[in-house]
Amino acid sequence: MVNQLKGIRNALSKKIKTHGSISFRDFMEMCLYEENFGYYSQEQIKIGKNGDFVTAPHTSKLFGYLLSVQIKEFFDILEKDSSLNICEFGAGTGVLAKDIMEFFMNFYPDIYKRLQYTVVEPISKRRQILGEKFIDFKDHFKVIEDFKDTKGFKGVVVANELFDAFPVHLVEKVDQDFFEIFVGLNESGDLKEERVEVSGSDRELREYIDRYLKKLPDNYRTEVNLDMKKWIRNFSSDFKRGFCLIIDYGYPRDDYYADFRNRGTLLGYTRQRVTEDFFRYPGLIDMTAHVNFSDAAGWFQDAGFRCEGFCPQWAFLGGLDIEQTIEKAFGSLEPFSPVLAGVKSLIFPQGMGESHKVLVVSKDVEPKPKLKGFKMKNDLARLK
Repeated sequence: MVNQLKGIRNALSKKIKTHGSISFRDFMEMCLYEENFGYYSQEQIKIGKNGDFVTAPHTSKLFGYLLSVQIKEFFDILEKDSSLNICEFGAGTGVLAKDIMEFFMNFYPDIYKRLQYTVVEPISKRRQILGEKFIDFKDHFKVIEDFKDTKGFKGVVVANELFDAFPVHLVEKVDQDFFEIFVGLNESGDLKEERVEVSGSDRELREYIDRYLKKLPDNYRTEVNLDMKKWIRNFSSDFKRGFCLIIDYGYPRDDYYADFRNRGTLLGYTRQRVTEDFFRYPGLIDMTAHVNFSDAAGWFQDAGFRCEGFCPQWAFLGGLDIEQTIEKAFGSLEPFSPVLAGVKSLIFPQGMGESHKVLVVSKDVEPKPKLKGFKMKNDLARLK
């Protein structure tokens, strides 16, 4: 841990001394993804009740089982394709992949025989760890560095808590002008925050601000996730046909830029605690920003996708044969079974049920399907 902290601090200092102050977006990217010292380059990502944060797959295997019910329906709709492909981005420790493959292996063996599960992992150390972890599934599982390696994907893509980990531009409105937050060094060589006025040379950021943020009040700080736009654009060129299932915490645009959210949504997580001190332990804390689902939906549509539905996680999971799936996952549950705590965390508003949202988009799928996950609620109109 000490070596990692020293390594990322040295890398940041060297870059700043060589090139001058760097944008917060570049700072966040290095802290999370630097090949040797970034947070996600660690051999063990600290997820779960004893780690830095908790995700739905680590809460209960019911999450993976319920997503599998929706994936099964996707496969039924895409039935003319002989291959049954699932591709996951942001697989982390592989818990979700294991639960989904287990579901099909146990309950739909004919599908499992034809199933190919691919994980996209750009960090070499993580690829090696996942490859070794799934050696028993080697006939159905592989890890690749780039989505382009699928050579024209057809099937189902799963992105669970992917976009929230993208580096973001941090902007602030002061005296009617917009500034981007940069990171520099003070006289002691410690990291410090700087404001740089957003200029016309930052075309995409400037255009986004002019289109969506002009009406924000003064002293308002927020994030702009242009990496998500770039990701969707690149992803679309290699995605030929099928569905993309996105689960993340976030809001439609009107909620994202609500007046009371004037400090944005960017937070750090360490040992189940929240911090906004990003400079003290760079590389040792997870950093995330909520997803603007209006941006995501609009950029997917611009890239040739159709939005099928959007709703809170509780509504999506609740529509996926939940009672039968609970029985498949756990058998009969007693009223006070400890397993129920994990189930409740997935669907109750005070857990992930309301904070996490689900967006499904499709490409080259006709006619427009009615999906189980949105039979209880579809808030797609809120993303306009």
